[in-house]
Amino acid sequence: MRHILIISDVHLGNGQGYDIYAGEDALPSFLDKAVHPDTLLLVNGDFADFLMNEDPLVLERDRAIAQAQALVAWPPTAAVLQALGRALARGAQVVIRLGNHDAELGIPTVQAVLRGALGQPEAVARRLAFQLGDKPAIEEIGGARVLITHGEHNDPWNRFDAAPLATVPAQGGSDFVYPPGSRLVKTIMNPLKRKHGLRFVDLLKPDIQGGVLTALAVDPGAVSLVFQGSTLSLMWQLFHERHFGDLSFEADGAEPEAETGLHSALDEAGLTEDERQALRDVLDPSGGLSFGSGDSSALDGARFKLARRGLAGIARLQKRLTGDDGTVYFDTVPLPAEWEEAHRLADKFKVDAVLLGHSHAARFGVDKGRVYVNSGTWITQLSLPAPDAPAAAWAAYLHQLCDNPGLDPAKGATGIAATRFNAAAVEVNGAGKAVVQLLEIDAQGRSRVTAQHTLG
Repeated sequence: MRHILIISDVHLGNGQGYDIYAGEDALPSFLDKAVHPDTLLLVNGDFADFLMNEDPLVLERDRAIAQAQALVAWPPTAAVLQALGRALARGAQVVIRLGNHDAELGIPTVQAVLRGALGQPEAVARRLAFQLGDKPAIEEIGGARVLITHGEHNDPWNRFDAAPLATVPAQGGSDFVYPPGSRLVKTIMNPLKRKHGLRFVDLLKPDIQGGVLTALAVDPGAVSLVFQGSTLSLMWQLFHERHFGDLSFEADGAEPEAETGLHSALDEAGLTEDERQALRDVLDPSGGLSFGSGDSSALDGARFKLARRGLAGIARLQKRLTGDDGTVYFDTVPLPAEWEEAHRLADKFKVDAVLLGHSHAARFGVDKGRVYVNSGTWITQLSLPAPDAPAAAWAAYLHQLCDNPGLDPAKGATGIAATRFNAAAVEVNGAGKAVVQLLEIDAQGRSRVTAQHTLG
């Protein structure tokens, strides 16, 4: 093996109104161009998205099979699977590792659905391999050791135990426990997106707090409607320190940091008491109030602060900059916290390079002779002002988002949403050394190397 290609966070959809996958033309073309007979193609988590439906969030085999069948029947998803089939037919190895949005791929009968959609004879299709992702993949290439893992292991919102996937019953719940992030996506994010048109909230994954706060900023009336029934009491976390049982969306025995943290996030937004009261009024289901053009200046102030706080985490990941020519781009320099985790993994597993996904933020960096890469995503992303941009810039952005929460291109969504497709590669050069690369892929599937480093 002289070539490893890594993609992650594709989030293939099913055409049922929740899809965020944006590489319909680019990804199949890229795979056809970039995967060779001596390639190991590693799909590093969140290949498909099993949260994009209205089914109960209970893992059972028959339901997971039906969800997989809906996925492979959707033409954009089918095209990617057929590209994987062509890669296998050329002699490449293809391995799909689980992420926090596609744990269902750990079920053998679900895997069979995907193999059946490859468009290849059985002898070829059965070479498609799946890994639970409960431990990192360590690949040795060109005299170097490379660690590859999705990245949710260090995220209390989204990490999960994959062991119960081996014994999922055909009907009735299994022992598998969905992580808090998945449960909040199902009960809050999906309704905001599907029923109230706030399509942008799904593009903030995995930042659940940011999604809730930004939805409050754009349409607090919609959030009030979603936070009813079993989830209405969660809103108390915005105003009270105390947490109650299932309000944290924890499994029994889960660590405290898995709580929603909405109260502390609201505190960090810096709302005045008048702004808090205005928000309470609009969220009170008994008050009959709703968001509209006649809202008070206090509510307007609350909405602005919520938007800036809610989007700050994603803005820091993007590190949005403007060059001399006015072109906006996403910086790939790792943040200190990302380097801390990369060094921790490198020390623990004695590797020369660490390749992650999960955050949707492409990265490349070299420090102390080690390489850290994040392979980015294949979904649409919000294109945000810089974290320290003037208040006027954030206010203008919030105005755009309020006018076009569905990100409709006909309404000018190009100013608030963008795509940047990435992958990572490790190949052996003429001197027998491993070269680690970050790739950027255009809409026609053509790739270019944006950063690289030779190990050893």
